Amino acid sequence: MEEDIKVDEKFKHAFNLGYQLAEELNLKSPMLENQEKIMPSNPMHLGMQQFIDESKLSKNKRQNISIEQSKANNLKKGKKKSQDKGKGFSL
Repeated sequence: MEEDIKVDEKFKHAFNLGYQLAEELNLKSPMLENQEKIMPSNPMHLGMQQFIDESKLSKNKRQNISIEQSKANNLKKGKKKSQDKGKGFSL
């Protein structure tokens, strides 16, 4: 049985505003040093942190996919090279 979690509208608005701001600025790290200690429960900063965390996960996922594609391409090239070996000029 799922529990309905109700969020205050002001909190949700501030959280979404922080997320959108971080997205527009394309933040890679928090704007303030030690942000968690200074404003641990500020919804706007929580939204910004959410965007930063999601962008890091997305970047890691893209890197993993890129690595997998490179490995696959290298395997294909390796097979192609090994198939080409031993073939000489035919007369």
